Amino acid sequence: MIREVSETLVDVIEQATPDLESWVDLSSLSAADADPTVRRLALALYAVEEHPHLVNRPLVSSPTGHVRAPLALRLHYLVTYVGAHDEAQSRLARVVAVFHTTPIIGPAQMSPALAQEAATLTVRLVTTTADERNQVWGALGRSARLALFYDVDVAPVDLLAHDGAGSVRTHRIDYVGAP
Repeated sequence: MIREVSETLVDVIEQATPDLESWVDLSSLSAADADPTVRRLALALYAVEEHPHLVNRPLVSSPTGHVRAPLALRLHYLVTYVGAHDEAQSRLARVVAVFHTTPIIGPAQMSPALAQEAATLTVRLVTTTADERNQVWGALGRSARLALFYDVDVAPVDLLAHDGAGSVRTHRIDYVGAP
């Protein structure tokens, strides 16, 4: 499902910028992999975490009983343009405009497989410090370049198998007062 989210982001960018044709690549941007293609936008997933505000949600009811709530994820992306600095500014401005216009991606813009697993994707531009940017680029083993950082919230990711804990069938409280 994570790969489908990345592909959806590529599709959203390319559909919103038809004048640029196909200009976005999924890339790891890792120095261990091939260099990104010149004159292309590189979209790189660099971290995945459980959504911090949706941790430890209560059990949810299912046909097999109560089960763990679906897992909500936060995906961290780095977006950079490989090319001349002036052109990089223009292309990154287009990406900012796309996600500012469409911050919530619904099922209609997702692949059918992803739409069955996730209700929405919420895309947010992240303000990073110089230290955070240096840490990301350093971990990738590349020199820093002009880039955007986005968080994408994905909810929900359902369980693979529902091993329900059962449900309460009867609840009874007996109270005996003083004689």
